[in-house]
Amino acid sequence: MLAFMGAKKTTKKKTVAKKAAKRKAAPKKKATPKKAAKKKAVKRSTVVYALEQLFTDQDNDFVIDCIAPVLAWVPGKSKAKSRQPFKFPVDHVVGGKTTHLRLALTWDMTALAKRVPGVEDHARRLRERTSAQREHVTELATYGLSLVAISVLLPGRRVVGYMQGAAPDILLDVTPKQLRGVEAAGRSRGGENALLAIRTDKVPGLLGRSDITEVHLSLWCASARHGIMEQVKP
Repeated sequence: MLAFMGAKKTTKKKTVAKKAAKRKAAPKKKATPKKAAKKKAVKRSTVVYALEQLFTDQDNDFVIDCIAPVLAWVPGKSKAKSRQPFKFPVDHVVGGKTTHLRLALTWDMTALAKRVPGVEDHARRLRERTSAQREHVTELATYGLSLVAISVLLPGRRVVGYMQGAAPDILLDVTPKQLRGVEAAGRSRGGENALLAIRTDKVPGLLGRSDITEVHLSLWCASARHGIMEQVKP
């Protein structure tokens, strides 16, 4: 009986040893990486800008048609994101160096309505797709946000016209063969990645234009909100 019990203990020891050996031989599980999409947080200084300030910083004629599209486009459909201020992370690139900002956009509907009668109803019709301008809401809202960017990031510069059919969209100087201005573009969705794709497409063409002395690229996305303002030339 004692001999039998000793054999049982020996067998148990062997089994434990085998399990330990298997554990050592088994490949270690790789540590689960944190969300790859999450980038290191960037510190941003906040710039607060009231949309009605555009009527001071720029001429009325260049601002008036952009207000309702901005009101319709910026808030989006999410109630959680439809409260002021509307915050856009903005990357301002000059000479290859990037300044990281956060644009906090606000507006006073009463003040805007004094400048643009019927603007609130116009914005509603754009949102509800009952306006003939609905197809152009992203384009016009992008122009409006570009006017904000010019006013904030190029202080003192004033728009003198809009280009038709060629870059740059927004003109700061119309001297022949020495154009200065801002090329604007926007996307409703896609965030920063969508804007970087636009940048890749547009920069070579802007650099190749011998009639442009100075040009900035102004890119905006509504969801996820993001903005890029880059001096491409000189």
